[in-house]
Amino acid sequence: METWSFDNDELFELVRCGRKTATCAVLDNEPLSSPGDVEQIVNSKGEIIKIKIINVEIKRFCDVNEEWAKKEGEGDFSLTYWQKEHKEFFTKYYENFTPETKLVCEEFVLI
Repeated sequence: METWSFDNDELFELVRCGRKTATCAVLDNEPLSSPGDVEQIVNSKGEIIKIKIINVEIKRFCDVNEEWAKKEGEGDFSLTYWQKEHKEFFTKYYENFTPETKLVCEEFVLI
């Protein structure tokens, strides 16, 4: 079982309350999750929640749509908010980030 964390506890809480049912990351050399995988997320206090992956897709940043932004459950659920926040985050950590950068997009359910 893979264990991971977000960069802040607010996202952890969005998963815990059921508002956030998807996440994404820049595609790299890490193994991809598969539907059916059970993973756990830990916050800064060491609290753990478990999720089950239900869908994994590779999408370019520029191809993410409003429906996906709503599943990510952040801010006002809009694509505009999603694009702004994710562009800021990705450019901070990935110097070669462009709108064509490929993302691993995972949907999950809380278990």
